[in-house]
Amino acid sequence: MPVRCLSSATTNNEEGKGTLLRVLADSIKANGPMTVPTYMQACLTNPDHGYYAGKLQQDSHGILGSGGDFITSPEISQVFGELLAVFFVSRWQAAGSPERIRIVELGPGRGTLLSDMLRTFSAFPQMFNAIKTLEMVEASPALLAQQEQSISTALRRANKKIVSPATPVPELEADQIRAEWFPSYHGVNVDPESWTIVIAHEFFDALPIHIFEKKLEGWREVLVDVDHGQKPSVTVLKAADLLKEKQTNSEPKLRFVVSPGATPWSQLLAARNERFKHFQPGQRVEVSPVSWAVARRMGEWISGYDALRVNNEGRAEEPNEELRRARASPSLGGCGLVVDYGAARFFSESFRAFRQHKIVNPLELPGQSDLTANVDFSFLGHAISTTDARSYGPMTQREFLASLGLSLRVKKLVEDNPADRTKDIEQAAARLIDATGMGTQYKVMCVSAERAEHAGEREPEEIYPFL
Repeated sequence: MPVRCLSSATTNNEEGKGTLLRVLADSIKANGPMTVPTYMQACLTNPDHGYYAGKLQQDSHGILGSGGDFITSPEISQVFGELLAVFFVSRWQAAGSPERIRIVELGPGRGTLLSDMLRTFSAFPQMFNAIKTLEMVEASPALLAQQEQSISTALRRANKKIVSPATPVPELEADQIRAEWFPSYHGVNVDPESWTIVIAHEFFDALPIHIFEKKLEGWREVLVDVDHGQKPSVTVLKAADLLKEKQTNSEPKLRFVVSPGATPWSQLLAARNERFKHFQPGQRVEVSPVSWAVARRMGEWISGYDALRVNNEGRAEEPNEELRRARASPSLGGCGLVVDYGAARFFSESFRAFRQHKIVNPLELPGQSDLTANVDFSFLGHAISTTDARSYGPMTQREFLASLGLSLRVKKLVEDNPADRTKDIEQAAARLIDATGMGTQYKVMCVSAERAEHAGEREPEEIYPFL
């Protein structure tokens, strides 16, 4: 099973441990077992006790980098962001060097990746000066502040500065770039007048998933319940369980249970899905409808067109007059990259948690661990296929970075730095393409759309290294 690249630090935030667990247990006792997405959402984004948006970000370690629970590729080596930037430079040139660029990043972390990319873009003045807008999707106020500081520093070194998103693009000075943050991807609009770059690095793996299990009677949903003392592991929920209240002074525990009947989600996402029709009783599958929705929106941003609505049978519906007019207008198009661990297939048991550089039970100490699941890239590709953009790949991170000249860039870094840094530079780069680790566990998918006079006219492109 792929694992995040973990740090060796431990979480020292003892105060508040178990608080979210008690809140969740009380909610379950009052309302019944909750879906896995509801549980994940509470654990990661609860404003008081959640992993990303809560108190963990205020401690001395944080969640990213060498002092956190895990390390991402941009935190390991600057080469990662530099090579992603080089890829986008090549795509911008292939698009005819549009004079107006917008960059959208989903989940920018501490802003390290975007800062490295902006620094690299500054070496290409024509493209750098075409960047007019930065739009970041971030739910954590603490991380937002770090991103703003990091990005501002990178721009200042290139003699640029952030200004209000209220500033109209035509009124921007030569040294100004608009920047705006959104708590949800819903806030980012389609902009056909900009060539749009979208970056989603380790974003989809943290989006909520549903877990379904095939039974003789049909598909059932795996839910999160309070452990009333039965044997561990997945249990079939009985109606009587909802009335039980274990009288004890110890901390509550959680367990997975299987719904006694079909749920709306199990009927919509599993029972009607042709991909799962050959499943046998006992088999499970993880499905993230939020990932599908975000990928579809990503295709809309990149194409510059809102997509046609799709009905339950998968057929496109006729657009209303407003949408028809918008889709009849020109768009500059764009390009995006999704980098995450997973594969072009569904997964059954990838849901897990990271805490203190270890994989732990996702139901233990909610809010104290990073919850994650492998990304089904074929599912994302299907969502993008319903838009006017196209997806390419995925390919391994090792292949992608090597194709873009990682070895040459590392060689240049070694030449430009003191000799005592050589080992660190080479080891960090090697970690990115390790054939037994990040190099093959992480995949890269491209999403692209050429300039178009109206929606629906684009053909597949030849995009290196996605050939």
